[in-house]
Amino acid sequence: MKKILCVIIAAVLFSVPLFGCGGGSNSNVKFWVYGDESELEIYTIMTDEFNETYGKENGIKVDISTKPPGNYESLIQTVSTSKSGPDVFLCVEDNFKKWVNMGFLTDMTDYLDAVTDIDVSDVYATTVDRLRYDIGNNTSNPDDPLYGLPLDTKPSALYYNESMFNKAGIIVISVDAENLDAWNAGEIADNRGKTRADYEAEYPELTGVTVPEKGYYRSIYPYTADVGWTYPDVNEVLVFNNRIAMNWDEIEDLAMLFTPSYNASAAEDFGTDFGYFTEWWFNYGWSVGGDCLTDLSGNGDWNFSLLDYTPNYMVTGESYTGAYTGKTYVPGETLEHLDKFDIPAGEIMTPDNEGGYTYNGVKIGIRQSVTEAAADGTLTALPSTREAFTRYLKLGAEKTADIEGEGGLAISPNPLTFSTRTRMNYFYSGKMAMLVDYSSYMATVSEQAEERGFKWDIAPLAVYKEYVDPLDPGCDETVVVGKTAGQSNSKAMVSRERAQNKEAAAKFIKWMASKAGQSIRAENGHFPNQKELISDVVFPGYAPANVKAFSEALEFQGAGDWWYMADYEWINVWAVPLNSEVRNGTMTYDAWRADAVNDTNERLKLY
Repeated sequence: MKKILCVIIAAVLFSVPLFGCGGGSNSNVKFWVYGDESELEIYTIMTDEFNETYGKENGIKVDISTKPPGNYESLIQTVSTSKSGPDVFLCVEDNFKKWVNMGFLTDMTDYLDAVTDIDVSDVYATTVDRLRYDIGNNTSNPDDPLYGLPLDTKPSALYYNESMFNKAGIIVISVDAENLDAWNAGEIADNRGKTRADYEAEYPELTGVTVPEKGYYRSIYPYTADVGWTYPDVNEVLVFNNRIAMNWDEIEDLAMLFTPSYNASAAEDFGTDFGYFTEWWFNYGWSVGGDCLTDLSGNGDWNFSLLDYTPNYMVTGESYTGAYTGKTYVPGETLEHLDKFDIPAGEIMTPDNEGGYTYNGVKIGIRQSVTEAAADGTLTALPSTREAFTRYLKLGAEKTADIEGEGGLAISPNPLTFSTRTRMNYFYSGKMAMLVDYSSYMATVSEQAEERGFKWDIAPLAVYKEYVDPLDPGCDETVVVGKTAGQSNSKAMVSRERAQNKEAAAKFIKWMASKAGQSIRAENGHFPNQKELISDVVFPGYAPANVKAFSEALEFQGAGDWWYMADYEWINVWAVPLNSEVRNGTMTYDAWRADAVNDTNERLKLY
């Protein structure tokens, strides 16, 4: 009996992992990951640090397991209702609501709230709120259930070929707006360590020219009544500042310089087919306060609003209180849909098929208190969502197209261009001067630039700006500047309903999202989810000089429309014909518009 008892005791002791000081009950957490080489490396480094610090102190051991990207979703689905499987796994934002509705994810609100010794209050709200979801109302409000926390986010910015800019005679500087006066006065150097005197020595034409607060400056107005866009004059001064966002006019003007249909020598001089490409309309529509979906009640009554033709409104006074929602808006915020229309609080408007709205069968317009506030300067009108969206659509449309009575610009390739090559390949092969894309492509562009012998950098995304005198190139005083906006893609840590160690999983998730975990990302060249840690990022050799444009974008960039609903079917209704036919020139804009609002709203009723 003694011999048997000794064997049992030994077996028990052998099976239980021993932890150092701090003790606590043992709890193993299974963490399933996938990703590229750099992502897998940082996930492992972070997990190891957790195990050696907080985990050891609290009796938690995390076992990390790499899964193939192509099978990740099917693996999660297979174990979704099983006791076996991961306690923590990864979820990209375009799968988030779908996975919640399919029962893959569990509400972690109470578990995360119970972890009081880890602070995540400084994680960007723009990433945390993407993980909130009320299934019943189909909303993602700040008080809705929280399913996890963000692990990493890939912001977007404007990649540009600086060698092309230099060849075109464009002087590229890097001066923050608040430092521009001092730089112009010769008092300081720019972010590249170069003073005005340094630039003037290289570019004598800059002497005596005060560079305005613009992303792209031409000393002569680029359009004439008889010719339209004009090629820069030999005596003209061209300056690109990669620290200031261009407005819609400026980025189009710059793109025309590299587009053969405007500049006949572009193909020969630069090798380009087009000047600019962005796959996403987001920073156009969001910059004026619009969106493709609007909640008509605040409780999940969704409406397709991409073609809303009414003005948007931004607070430019001290504050403004919405008559419908009761929300107090601060300067720089744009009014929610419900607060700008003339409808009684608590009532629901009805969308028509044209981008307008009715109430009790009568067409409604802007609320009188809104127009009065706009008249006294408390609010400032911005373009409609439709105007912003069609401005984006015109980038790649042929000049002969008819979009709201105007032709296209044809400065961007259409989607068919990328049927045999990626948009990034099109950029670094020299066929395009500017491209909007994610930070995750920095290493690829750096490698290709070195191999192909060109210089590159990044700049902020275009923003809506209206100048006091748009005909005066030197005028940088603005009537209104839209919201700084853009789209980023994030990956979150979540857990399963049948996970065996939710309490321990919550601690691991929260630690990974905290400064303790995110500082490790910063130290290894990955963007952290806290503003305070941005200055600690140690970027590897492939990061461009203006890499902080990506860092700054984390604070304001949001999730794309693929995140909005539990599946993509409502998007497919309008986006598939738009992207496959309208943007490729096989369907007219008017034919698409005729059905887009009604058909999408019919699909939205199913959610």
